[in-house]
Amino acid sequence: MILYTMMPQEYIFPNDDHTFLTQKVISCEAGPLIVEQINPSQYRIVRLLSSNANDFLNEKYTPGTIIQATPQL
Repeated sequence: MILYTMMPQEYIFPNDDHTFLTQKVISCEAGPLIVEQINPSQYRIVRLLSSNANDFLNEKYTPGTIIQATPQL
């Protein structure tokens, strides 16, 4: 079977479950973000899930960017 995808191999064939246990999907104005929790108040952006190409030009959503967690009321 041949799998044609732009996804990295690590996402399709993960090495361990710990990688995915620390990731979650959060919402933002550009669309859903896949983030990885670094500590209780900070997340690292892994991927932006958007169908609008202009959203990817916004430097706020660059993979690797650290964002602060906001408390939910």
